[in-house]
Amino acid sequence: MMASSGIMVFSLSGCITAPVPPASLPAVIAQPAPAMPSTLSIEADNALKAAEQTVIETRVRRALWTAATEHLESARVAARSLNSDLTLKHAREAIALCQLGLQQKQSPPVIW
Repeated sequence: MMASSGIMVFSLSGCITAPVPPASLPAVIAQPAPAMPSTLSIEADNALKAAEQTVIETRVRRALWTAATEHLESARVAARSLNSDLTLKHAREAIALCQLGLQQKQSPPVIW
């Protein structure tokens, strides 16, 4: 150690220690990714076809609601990504909205 004008200077003489290995970490077990379905389920495929047909028939009768076409398009997008649950959900909703449109058409008009 040397002292020069009030500042102490320390010199190290090569005391290097080996790095300490990290504490044992628990092994992370990789979960296999869920397998992507290769096809749409039969039920979802049938519901999509039924929804497409129902929308066509409802359009011909001029009772189609725009929400039904939006759900049909959402069902088609879900079918392209092979998501059977979402396809089924949107297809059923499109069919239900078409049925409501047809019921509304059969109701007598409201006269004020």
